[in-house]
Amino acid sequence: MYEPLQRRELYLLLARSTQEPVEQAGKYFLSAAAEQLPLNQLAHLGIIDVPFDRTFNPGAVVTRQELVQTAARTAKPALRIHNAPVVTAVPQKYTYQRLTADVHALAAAYPDLISLVEIGQSVEGRAIYALRLGHGTKEIFLDAAIHASEWLTTNLLMKMAEEYARHAQYDRPFGPYHVAEILEEVSLWFMPMLNPDGVTLVLEGPEAVQNSTFAKQLLQQANENSFSSWKANIRGVDLNRQFPAFWSRLVNVQPRPAPSHFKGTKPLSEPEAQSLYDFTLQRRPAMVISFHQQGEIIYWYNRQSGARYNRDRQLARQLAALTGYGAGQQLVNGGKYMDWAISELGIPAFIIEVGTVVGDLRQWERIWRQNRYVALEAARLILALE
Repeated sequence: MYEPLQRRELYLLLARSTQEPVEQAGKYFLSAAAEQLPLNQLAHLGIIDVPFDRTFNPGAVVTRQELVQTAARTAKPALRIHNAPVVTAVPQKYTYQRLTADVHALAAAYPDLISLVEIGQSVEGRAIYALRLGHGTKEIFLDAAIHASEWLTTNLLMKMAEEYARHAQYDRPFGPYHVAEILEEVSLWFMPMLNPDGVTLVLEGPEAVQNSTFAKQLLQQANENSFSSWKANIRGVDLNRQFPAFWSRLVNVQPRPAPSHFKGTKPLSEPEAQSLYDFTLQRRPAMVISFHQQGEIIYWYNRQSGARYNRDRQLARQLAALTGYGAGQQLVNGGKYMDWAISELGIPAFIIEVGTVVGDLRQWERIWRQNRYVALEAARLILALE
């Protein structure tokens, strides 16, 4: 006669019968029980299934099917499954080193959904990464941290990428969106840190970069005593004033390298801007969304007219309704990635300014709640334009 077996008892038996050493198993379960029982190790080996909510119910009765499955997986490694670990521990001060580890971990955790490419390198040779999520022919670009002080936006894109991938893998809706179906038609490109040198300077200080002496000189010339508000790349060029859209008419710029607002000596003089420019022309996305800080506002206008004006204004209003942000202000200048995407490619492009204080991790929950569906809503809107 079959004696009911609790899941805690089963996992203890599995742990005793599994002698394989596990190094750096990672986190698969979010409950404290994972520290008391070898749940993460068993999940890493592919012997047990990780539930969608990553919780553990120790008193649950094990079914005959689960008992047979786990016994078979323990005995025969070929029968084991692939579980995705938790990768993004947000909110955090996302350093370049942590980002590098996490983008590779996400690609490994979701090999059927995520691919990782390096679109270029920074002045100091740091990689500029792009994660593609999905298989759709229509593509949406989402970028963050082109301004170094706005590093908190990296958290947002990394969290989006992992949440969307997990919901798609388990075929679960995320809010009102059926993620797996969306990703069959739309590919989302996440570029979470376009200015890795600048972010390294802001988060880790001048000792972490090669051009520390020059950076200190620019800070002193600007009469500033902290790198916390530094926007530029490591050569003192504002990367979001580097694009060839009304660049020669730019106002509110610095005449020489500075912590912010210097547009460079010519468009695309900086490798970070050139890499994004080339990659965008190569892929020809259907929409671009750039995350910045601060203001809780959405910018969308760059001299469009007629049908394009009406289209982009309506799309901005729909994203504003989703986030609760304003979308009525028209930011007319030039040189921005958004400006160039609108004028050169003729596509809808947006700057979304999140939060009310730059770099304030205490605002994370609010920022995430307001923006967690943005890419999925953007995909829905793009598909609705067909």
